[in-house]
Amino acid sequence: MASTLSEWNTKPITVLTCDGRLISGILQGYDQLQNLILVKSYEKVYSLDNPMERVDLGLFVVRGDNVAVIADSNDGDGDGDVEEDVRAEPVKAIYGNR
Repeated sequence: MASTLSEWNTKPITVLTCDGRLISGILQGYDQLQNLILVKSYEKVYSLDNPMERVDLGLFVVRGDNVAVIADSNDGDGDGDVEEDVRAEPVKAIYGNR
């Protein structure tokens, strides 16, 4: 497990935001406020009725005050079809942070 974000620089990560979004991409940069810059990013949208939908975002900035969890990811290259048929409830927003 990485103790600082510098160990994950230029590596694929997944970010859970406070509003319940799952954003995956390659960490390109960050600052002291935990603002994150992701390249080749995409959002994973889950539903009970449909398989996971992947929404390409490209270059994406996540504000530090909206970051709930950062995790390393081994599917950042976008070649994995492992989650294609996964169905799940969407992640609920985290309200205690505001």
